[in-house]
Amino acid sequence: MNILNRELFFNIFGSGSIDDELPGFTGYDIEPLIAFSRTFHPKTIIEIGIQRGATAKCLLDNSPWIEKYIGIDVTPDYSTPLSIQQQEVPQIAGEYIKDDPRVELIIKPNGSRDLIPSDLPTADIIFIDGDHSSTGVMLDTELARKVIRYGGIICWHDYGNSLVPDVTRVIDDLNTKEGNQICLIENGLLCFQFCREGR
Repeated sequence: MNILNRELFFNIFGSGSIDDELPGFTGYDIEPLIAFSRTFHPKTIIEIGIQRGATAKCLLDNSPWIEKYIGIDVTPDYSTPLSIQQQEVPQIAGEYIKDDPRVELIIKPNGSRDLIPSDLPTADIIFIDGDHSSTGVMLDTELARKVIRYGGIICWHDYGNSLVPDVTRVIDDLNTKEGNQICLIENGLLCFQFCREGR
């Protein structure tokens, strides 16, 4: 795993600091996402596992250039593969941003597992923060790689989080097979990859 010094990351990609309150689940890991947004001015972002929409709200509030933000999540009756994630199933997915005209919410009984690539537009940034089981992370990664634009950025959350170790295992396995293309930002739980393939 390549680990990018946090200060160096912001020297390269610019500031990710915000005046807003940091979103609960994402915390300081929102700052690299904001930096990517400010540098690359993405028009379309997809978030897999939007939950109540705190991360999305932060990105949208700080990114007026975003034209479409697609949030994907499960219905309230969903049973998570990992019991520790059951408390994260939102009763009202995307409630913080549902009135933003740039937002499209896709709520399915099995979330992203119910989608195929043709259901989604080409995206500039995809943020994977949904099902943290090995199968879930792998399926979301495969879906993301089929809808990301060439040169776009895929980000994964919770790498190194001992409560959900499958995320780390899947990313490490991908890096072993693919030559360390996914990079971790130091002192955080966010990994990213600039995609050399895409739509």
